[in-house]
Amino acid sequence: MASAVELATGFFESIDGGFAALEAARGPWRPDSIGGQALTALAARELEQHCPIESAGCRLTLDFIRPTTFDAIQARTELLRSSTRLALLQLDLIQSDHVVVRASALFVRPLEADQAEGNAWTPTPDFSRPGIVDPAAATTPGSMISSAGYPNDWSAVFADHRNNARKRMWTTTMIPAIAGEKSTPFTRVATLAEATSFVTNWSEAGVPFINADVTLNLYRMPESDGLGLESNGQHAAAGVAVGSATLYDEFGVLGVSSVTAVANTHRQVHF
Repeated sequence: MASAVELATGFFESIDGGFAALEAARGPWRPDSIGGQALTALAARELEQHCPIESAGCRLTLDFIRPTTFDAIQARTELLRSSTRLALLQLDLIQSDHVVVRASALFVRPLEADQAEGNAWTPTPDFSRPGIVDPAAATTPGSMISSAGYPNDWSAVFADHRNNARKRMWTTTMIPAIAGEKSTPFTRVATLAEATSFVTNWSEAGVPFINADVTLNLYRMPESDGLGLESNGQHAAAGVAVGSATLYDEFGVLGVSSVTAVANTHRQVHF
């Protein structure tokens, strides 16, 4: 099993009454903004910490409401409902008195004694993870991308995948939400899920869409440090795109993720 690498830095550091963004939180679209993965990691951490039940499944949705700066962020979490099986929470990330991210999470407690009968149709997964990653060659340490020649074209250099083929990502490295704090499996997979926009909207021209949201649906929590993300496809028209992906650990499928994105061609990301 691959070993996780927790980077020495983090997206944020805790300060009195909130969180201060660190350099790792800087987003790819504007140099003065906090990136979506950093915001997702922080939201997932805060929601999980306020969840009153042990969870197996989860639905997490984040709406990116306003552009961010590097000013301090406060988190406000509310428990909306808690029962023997479910916990529903809502979270606002607030910056300069404005809500910049609104998130909701539905956590589901496992119930081994109630196993459903029958077998609904499900696609056969063909995801296979790459071999050993060379950190020195990686665009993002510990992350690898596959596209045209899967499963033989895994590469740690993102520029190798400037094409419109299906994208897959695998990583054993995750930046923690808070510097010096080990990420939980849930926070790690939520952070990866925010990359759904990249793997679904990535073409030979780069990534011309910026996601306005991300939704993660898990039916089980990760059981390994290595995590994968595989595009299920993109549909786009009139400057609006939707995309979905499947999430994996080393033992198989974890769930699915989806994004809604809008064209941002004057600032599109080129790897």
